[in-house]
Amino acid sequence: MAGDDRLSALGDDLLRRILYFVPTKEAASTSVLSRRWGSLWRSCGAVNLAVRIHEDTCDDLDHDFIREQAEEAFFSRRDAFVLAAKAALDAATHVTRLTFRMEADRGECLINRFLTWCRDWKSNVDVLSDVVSHPAARRLEELHVTAVDSSDRFYADQEVYENVGAYRIHPLPSSETLRVLDLTNCNGLTMPATGAFPRLVTLRLRLCTMEPKVLQALFDAAPELTTVQLESVFFPAPQAPAGLHHQGGYFGPFGHSTPKAEAPAVVRLSCPAATVLELVLCALESQESGGDRGTIEIDAPRLRSFRYKGIMRPFLLRSPAPKMAQVDLHFVHDTDELRRHTEYNNDKDTIRLLFWQFVQNFTSVKALKLKVNNLKDIAVKGKARRTDLLCAFPNVDRLELEGMHDAASKTAAVAIANLLHCCPVVRDLRLKLSTIPSYSCKGSIYGSEFLGRKDQLEYDKSINRFTCRRSKAMISLDDGSGDKYDDVSDIPGLSGRTFTCLQKSLRRVGLQFRLDKSNFGVRLIKFFAGNAVVLEEMCLDTGNRRLCEHMNLNVEKWIFPSNGCLKRKNLTESSWEFSKIPRATLDSTADLANSTTGFTVLPLQRK
Repeated sequence: MAGDDRLSALGDDLLRRILYFVPTKEAASTSVLSRRWGSLWRSCGAVNLAVRIHEDTCDDLDHDFIREQAEEAFFSRRDAFVLAAKAALDAATHVTRLTFRMEADRGECLINRFLTWCRDWKSNVDVLSDVVSHPAARRLEELHVTAVDSSDRFYADQEVYENVGAYRIHPLPSSETLRVLDLTNCNGLTMPATGAFPRLVTLRLRLCTMEPKVLQALFDAAPELTTVQLESVFFPAPQAPAGLHHQGGYFGPFGHSTPKAEAPAVVRLSCPAATVLELVLCALESQESGGDRGTIEIDAPRLRSFRYKGIMRPFLLRSPAPKMAQVDLHFVHDTDELRRHTEYNNDKDTIRLLFWQFVQNFTSVKALKLKVNNLKDIAVKGKARRTDLLCAFPNVDRLELEGMHDAASKTAAVAIANLLHCCPVVRDLRLKLSTIPSYSCKGSIYGSEFLGRKDQLEYDKSINRFTCRRSKAMISLDDGSGDKYDDVSDIPGLSGRTFTCLQKSLRRVGLQFRLDKSNFGVRLIKFFAGNAVVLEEMCLDTGNRRLCEHMNLNVEKWIFPSNGCLKRKNLTESSWEFSKIPRATLDSTADLANSTTGFTVLPLQRK
């Protein structure tokens, strides 16, 4: 019935679990419902603090009186928040999760002012330290601190290249119970003199500035730390000791110039217990314009999953990781024009060398995912050069390669051949090919409404053609363009070569491409259909909604002809299937965002 109170009918434990994730201000307001609710939010185990920081703006702020009023209002709001936060912590019977989220309209300086300034500007407070060191937080299991600037600098696919962070934690309270530490927009922390975190298992840092020695001290104090996620972390140079001559300095987010010693060429981190490690768009201060890329060295012998996103740079896994299960490497476009120009003129092979040296750290991996800017950057030609650079991945069962290829170039085929040679037992191969650079932004900002309508029309057309294909096996799928793909040429660098995986292991191939004048994607289909002896499935993805183009491809005609233990499926059995959505739900009126861009070909069936 409409007037039923179904929420109150739930058990206390379930209601506490719901309130565990609710901002404390809203959770406390449930006290007005009944005496029962008043005790529930206090015993839910979480205090979730949130504050929106803003300044009074006025055209007359140049007048002292108006400015003083604005200052008083700002600090009064800060004091009210501090009192409310203390009252919430005092009221909680036990706290296992503490979150502190700050949002500001005008950047990091406003957040720092809220957290540390006093009215007289002559002394400092430390709101954040007062909150995290409150007696109620001594048995914390999760600590989440987030500072969000509404005008935040989004680095997208760029490494963070400067000092970032809106607050500092000094010191980080020692805790025997803390399991998760999650910091966003932190400008550094100080380790306690005798700090230990024996139960810390997860560390997440996003958009932070962190000295390598401080981060290593945290690793050393957390012997059970298994998951480390570093996203957009800036590693600054160490501060110059007193009296040491130094060149310049860097400006922190609060406008203070900090003298620096020689910028570190290498960041070395040892995480002996880590099984999951992510390094996403992290950077060293040594990456000044035209300078060194900086080297990262990791010692993590128990590592099972590794993700890296950043520019090509020297990287070393100092200890073998024999249980490595999956590696995801995404190499982004280097925005430093001076460095790229210098390397191109001095040594055009720099990127290629860095790539193969990087991947050589993961020869024991089972699933390898690679994304590069251009396939030509990793292609290795010549027998002697292949001997020097290529390495074997004897355990790789699944391989994914994504990158741009030049329509007129043959190097993309060479890069694919290199990886097929290096992965002799791969069973699942996925290639995502594009002729548009990954750092191009035209697709995301240009004509989105027009392109959306165009995609919908193409998708409707493809659905209709597919429906006809299922119901009438003999119907033609030719769209009238006159393009024929039955007679395509071989691929120099691939065709005519023998690969162990094609003879013994490769059972599934996924190809994402758009048709172009080079017909490179079509030629790849012909190559794998004609040479992969044990192939069982091929998935074609257009990358857009023009599936009808790829349906014209006569894959059955290219299937390996001399394999006696395989047979072609009859077209009347619907050898073409849309992936990701059930056949029963095929509908051209479906939400385009949730529709598929590819379909699966099942050309082979065991006898």
